[in-house]
Amino acid sequence: MFNSLSSLRKITIFIYILIIVCCLYLIHVQLERADLPIKEIVIVNSYEHIDKEQINLIANRYLQSNYFKVDLNKIRFAFKKLPWVRDVSLRRKWPDKIVVSIEEHQVIARWNRVGLVNKEGEIFHAASEENLPLFIGNESHVKEITLKYKEIKKILEKEMMYVSIISLSERLSWEITTTDRLKINLGKDDILQKIIQFTDNFKYVISELKSTIEYVDLRYRDGFSVRKTNSKSNKKIDKQLDKTL
Repeated sequence: MFNSLSSLRKITIFIYILIIVCCLYLIHVQLERADLPIKEIVIVNSYEHIDKEQINLIANRYLQSNYFKVDLNKIRFAFKKLPWVRDVSLRRKWPDKIVVSIEEHQVIARWNRVGLVNKEGEIFHAASEENLPLFIGNESHVKEITLKYKEIKKILEKEMMYVSIISLSERLSWEITTTDRLKINLGKDDILQKIIQFTDNFKYVISELKSTIEYVDLRYRDGFSVRKTNSKSNKKIDKQLDKTL
């Protein structure tokens, strides 16, 4: 008696589920066949460098497509081909809209004179008239250079110094050129600590030499050497002159 009731309940539930699935399938088929054109593609983010005309061309290409049948991946790919677009996400908004969220590259530097670098340390190719620092190195080290640049930038800006060029050689040796054309040779190790030591003593060095400098070599263990502007000789600044090193 109880077994037959339990079996009847299971059969009844199965039938209800089957009916619901069939109804949903029929609704889906009818909606796909229905003429539900996309009437608007909405761009929700603001952007600075992306060409608005190119955005409109892509949007207009997919207007009038079927709301359910349109391939969102294809639209996403079309937007991602634009030079300044880093990433794109899309979603349908009932009954006739596609909402597009665009992430623009946030440029921080030029790369080997043939590309640009964004704040995530990624290389991309686009045109820019901005006055940007130059990164030089092997492409596999671009993220490392980006991270070091951000840290070095903070240290140098305390002395009103700004990076113009930062390079990492094949031998993994670092060199910086500032916007004032001061070259700083950092070597391979402890480069942040070396920069801090130099900036802590920068005013003292200028006062001691009574001149501006054009080159600094920070590869010494107990100090650094500098070359005055318009001078061919280097002067070593060591612990005997500066107790803080």
